[in-house]
Amino acid sequence: MIISLTGFMGCGKSSVGKELAGLLSFRFIDLDRYVEHKAGKNIPDIFREDGEERFRALEAEAVRDVIIMSQITGEDLVLALGGGTLSISSVRGFILGNTSCIYLKAELEDCLKWIGERNSRPMLNRSGKEIRELFEERTKLYENAPFCIDVTENGYKETAESIIGKLRLNR
Repeated sequence: MIISLTGFMGCGKSSVGKELAGLLSFRFIDLDRYVEHKAGKNIPDIFREDGEERFRALEAEAVRDVIIMSQITGEDLVLALGGGTLSISSVRGFILGNTSCIYLKAELEDCLKWIGERNSRPMLNRSGKEIRELFEERTKLYENAPFCIDVTENGYKETAESIIGKLRLNR
């Protein structure tokens, strides 16, 4: 089984994913870290040196690699997607068709608060209005996921347990 987590930057995909993978004894992959490892540089450097288009191409390739390898090996997996992964239309269909995709829903203000001062995210180097527009645009994409969990009031463990219940999985 492959469980993918989607949602806006800062909603907790990586933290919830680690918790969920631990509870289920699944492998965990953070797609952003996977792309960085494969590219040999961090995401801000990829954006600055190669541009967003190149980053999205690397991201699309990484999604296919990870999902296909998990399918071939039969290894159960929790995959934390990047905040913009579903913006790639061909990848969106691939994810929705090959994983149990969960939308971790949070308000923009909460996501920005959770990201805090450690923000080095290239997509947030915009005006407040542009960030709001990006959030609204991406929310429409996240809503394609067949499952949604509101993360506003829950910690990582409670959110992971909610996902297990929603997918009716046994531990």
